[in-house]
Amino acid sequence: MRIHAKRLLTPQGFISDQIVTIQSGVIMSITPGTDAPVCADILTPGLIDLHVHGGEGFDARNFDLNAIVPFLNKMLECGVTGLLMTVSTGQRDTMRHGLEVTRQAMRLQKEGLLGGARILGAHLEGPFLSLERPGAMPPQDIVPPSIAAYEALFSGYEDVIRKISIAVEEPGADELIAHLQAKGVIVQAGHTDATFEQAQHAFSLGVRSLCHTFNACRPIHHRSPGIITAALLHPDVYCEAICDLEHLHGGTLQLIYRMKGADRMILVSDSVSTHGMPDGDYFMEGYHIVVKDGVSHTADGALDGGGAYLDQAVRNLMMLGASEADAVHMASRTPAARMGFGELGEIAPGNRAHLTAWNADWHVAFTILEDGMHAGGH
Repeated sequence: MRIHAKRLLTPQGFISDQIVTIQSGVIMSITPGTDAPVCADILTPGLIDLHVHGGEGFDARNFDLNAIVPFLNKMLECGVTGLLMTVSTGQRDTMRHGLEVTRQAMRLQKEGLLGGARILGAHLEGPFLSLERPGAMPPQDIVPPSIAAYEALFSGYEDVIRKISIAVEEPGADELIAHLQAKGVIVQAGHTDATFEQAQHAFSLGVRSLCHTFNACRPIHHRSPGIITAALLHPDVYCEAICDLEHLHGGTLQLIYRMKGADRMILVSDSVSTHGMPDGDYFMEGYHIVVKDGVSHTADGALDGGGAYLDQAVRNLMMLGASEADAVHMASRTPAARMGFGELGEIAPGNRAHLTAWNADWHVAFTILEDGMHAGGH
């Protein structure tokens, strides 16, 4: 496969009129030129969503292999070539079921028997969260952090779990952080009531990211700056951000971008099963969810999940003043770097071909996932 990219995104920015040659799912060469059978106005690394629960009627906690197919295909249409399946806080059997089918889906994708965006592992959002900051998580399922509790809940899924969000200030969190990091699991702060000092302590232990910054966190107060301020000030800490302009005001997104830059701000969808569904009332996995104007809420009015997939998140950041290169990097190169998926965040010879092609107006034209080309949503 040979693709003429009118504009090709590199780590240093855009370059014009390049031909990308792909063979056996690997980028073989990048050379100047325009003569190729496939043309893209803009070619970038594929988008990577590190925090996505589902969408289009699918939910990671209780999904089956039939229900997952439309969702994974929708991700490709939106330019997402890789994702972490996020399993939210729930009963032990429910969370383990989500991990089991995640494992099965990953195996089928490896064998070439399941298409769509590639599942790169699982992200556990809980259950070791703060009862002060549960967000939409069921308080009755929140568990105090401990190594024993983690092993009782999730033993046997070490090959699937890549990241976990926990309340880093809770008693027992320090020991669990050390235990998980020794196993290669990335630990980030989330649904946390941590003070500024407690956050600094967690960062000293190696915690290096904050789950959906500003949401389900202790808010900033001028005499109690909290974990958000600590994360914004720490040069090595990544800040996830939901960019649907509902969870965060545009000015708040600009603040995160100005403070963290494209190398430490990560765009996430945090989309849930009802995202992409018509407005109305839904009863899914035992929860009453109301979709209004495309945004999901719990029955009591709390925001339930993100209202924008990553392609829209990229456009929203551009609208708020981020450069085109930075907006895409925050949804591709930066999450890849955070998770150690480095080759997926850069178009370079020898790297696997996970690419997103955009029209000139920044809507997805098609995606390249190794040897396959998939049409975009526009």
